Formats: sequence, structure tokens, C-alpha cells
Amino acid sequence: MICNIPKVTVTTWSAKNVILAGPTYKQYLSKSLEVIKNKDIASIIGQPGMGKTTILKKVEEIISKEKFTLFLDLSSKGEIESEFWDKIDRFMVKNLVVGKMDRKKYKYGFLKKLTGVSFENHLYSMCGKLDDFLLRLYCLDYSRDFDGILKFVNDLKNVMDITILVDEIREGHLSKIHRLINSGLNVPILMAIPTDAYNKVTDLAIRRRLDESRISLDSALTSDDIKEIVEAYCKPISDVLFPIILAMWNGRELTTVSSILQFIKSEVERIETDCEGNVECIKDSIQSSYTLKNVEENSTTLEKMLRETISSLSKEFRVSYVHQRGKRVEVKGKNITVGIFFTKDDYGYLGIVKLSNGNEISGDEISLLPYVEQVENDKKIYKIRKKFIITNTKINVQGVDVVEIPTLEVIRIIRGDSLILEERTRSILKELVSDDQTTNVQNNFNAVATT
Repeated sequence: MICNIPKVTVTTWSAKNVILAGPTYKQYLSKSLEVIKNKDIASIIGQPGMGKTTILKKVEEIISKEKFTLFLDLSSKGEIESEFWDKIDRFMVKNLVVGKMDRKKYKYGFLKKLTGVSFENHLYSMCGKLDDFLLRLYCLDYSRDFDGILKFVNDLKNVMDITILVDEIREGHLSKIHRLINSGLNVPILMAIPTDAYNKVTDLAIRRRLDESRISLDSALTSDDIKEIVEAYCKPISDVLFPIILAMWNGRELTTVSSILQFIKSEVERIETDCEGNVECIKDSIQSSYTLKNVEENSTTLEKMLRETISSLSKEFRVSYVHQRGKRVEVKGKNITVGIFFTKDDYGYLGIVKLSNGNEISGDEISLLPYVEQVENDKKIYKIRKKFIITNTKINVQGVDVVEIPTLEVIRIIRGDSLILEERTRSILKELVSDDQTTNVQNNFNAVATT
């Protein structure tokens, strides 16, 4: 595959595979490293898939060469204790402290050595007999509860620098996390907390501590971040992917780093086999998949789909009639066809769909639409309350409401995404008839007042 997209979730990446791209993430990495340097506490808060774990993993990769780094992944753990003690390597701790232990202090003399008792075995025989932090570490002589964690960390920090990284903290973990950060251990703690867990915190003391050094990832990505992320994971075709992904991000079709990577992975896998790995072929295929091929035909298709959806929503918005095809209208001595016509409360609404592939849009429908004041339908005259243009480009027509739909969203709708179609149609109707609803409320109020 020409792109370097992991097949597994970010949480399970090994440190050597961590990629951290984008100015925002580099800034947050720098802030996290500063927190550790100053032996402070920080909480990284964000939605799943926004890169909390990636920052923690990158921090681990950088500092683990010099510091004892304990990475706790609580994503599937009900209790912190089980994850903590599972991560403690007894042999690593033993080898770390044995060289610092004075043999005389632990009563290991010539006779012991002469009888073949090793210093290590002698130390094991001393476990629990002295109140000594080195001996406790060597024997790992701690209760496997939270108090044992605090005592172990307090002992270990006397031997070497220690940093605690905690990932995927949930609501049920917060009370013990609060104890950990208030314990006075004076060790740096960097925590990753999903937004939903953070929002459920009702304890003001815990909330205050989390907010003191909060690093928020929600809605953090800029266009520069997205550009660097796409280049980092799929450099060969990043020039084609970036504008598509940026448009989908701005349209909220992609909302996390994880969703960006999954989109890249699925698109490339869909095309790569047919293109036999040829980069230019893959680029052309992706480009054509997200370009309107025939704007006139696409405009007509979208008009039809909008008419049908307005009909299905007519009861909700009290729309009394929807014309089922283009409405022929005479204005200034010319006839134009307006794609969308519906009525509500004895008023008419006229709209056209004009899509573009980058070229300026024009035509009699656009230039004459502002001058349509009334329309006859079924032997009844309707005064036009709203005129609107639905398009995928910037346009300004005086006296006409312009509703802009991103090109990628238009493509998704035309391809049959009924959810986006309904959501977009509903928002259009809300915008068009909101004034009517306000007027109706006011009229009802005036009627009651008069009565």
C-alpha cells in the first residue's frame, strides 16, 4: 500500500511506529514535555480518535530513554491497580536497585559468601525484616492495592526519575486519579481523558485539578495540521487527498484524526488493486470520484431529490404543496424553469439548483429569479415569500437566499446518502420558513391580545 496507515487502532501502536504531525500537535507535545520536565500534572482531553494516545506514545518514546516511564492503558481496565501491577517488571526493578544496596547494611558478610549464599538470595531472606525502601523495591514488598501503588512510586522516585502516563481514564477511575495527583509524590503525571468522561465530572475539586493544566484536543485541528497529517501518512498522493479531506473536515463529514486515516485507507484500498499500485492512476481515480462530472445533469438530479425530500417533510414544516417537476414561470417577458416550487400558508417559495465545477455560474434563471414576485399554480396566485439558489460555490444574488452545499456533500447525496440529504433539506426548510413561524406566532399573539 502506498500509504502508511496502521491496520490497528492508535491505542495499540508500538512507540516506534508513532507519527505525530501538525503544528497543533507539535505544540501540545512540547507543552507535555515541559509538564514532565517541571514535574507537573496535565490532562489531555478530547474525543476518541483525536490523538490523545498518539501524544502520550510520542512522549513515552522521547523520555523513556532517560526516565523510568510507566504507561498505564485503562481502556479495558475497571481498576487502576490491576493495570499498574501488571506493568511492573519485578526483574527490572530488582536489577535497578541491587547495585545501590550496601552489603554491610544488609548483613551480608564473608561467611555468607563463603557458604555459597548469593547476595541476591540473602536479600530475599531479608524481605519484610527491615524498614528500608531499597529492600522493599528489591522484594517488591507492597500491597497490591492503591496504597501500595503510592508507596511504591514514592520509593522508586528515590532511585531514579519516574514519569506516569495514564491513557483512557474513565469516570470510574477519577477518584483514584485525584488521590494520585494530590498525594504529594512530586512525580510528573500526564493523563488522557475522553471528553465524555470529563463532562461527567461533578466533583469540583477533581474538575479544578483537571482544568488547571488542561490540553484540549476537541476541534483542535487547523488546515495546516490536516495537511501535515495527510502528508505524513500518504505523501505520494497527498496533493489530491488534502483538498478533499479538508472539505470533508469543514463539512463535519470527518471529525477526528482517526476518521481521516480510515478515510484515506478505505479510498486507497478501493482503488489500488485496479491501478496496480500506479500513483498517477490512483490520483486520477480519487480526483474523478470527488468531482462533479456533469454539472447540469447533477443539478437536475439534486433538484429532483430535494423536491422528493421536501414532500416527505411537508407535514413537519406545514408545507401544503410541492410541485413535482420544474415550474415554468414568466418574468420580464421571458419564460424560465424553476426547479423547486412549494407553498405554505398561501405563500410560494421558488428555488433553483446551480452547481459548478469551478466555473462562474450564470443563466436566465439566476438573473431573472430576483424579479419573480408571484406565481400562478392551479388557478391560484401565490405571492413569493422566499427565492433561493442552492449551489456548491460562492455566489451573491441580491434579493435571493443562497444556500451553499459543499461539493463533496453534493456528491455523497447524489450517490444516495439519504441521511445527508434529509439533514440538509431539513436545515434549508428551517432557514426558509423560520420567518413564517415567527410571523404566525406574532399573529396568534395579536389575535389573543385583541380578543
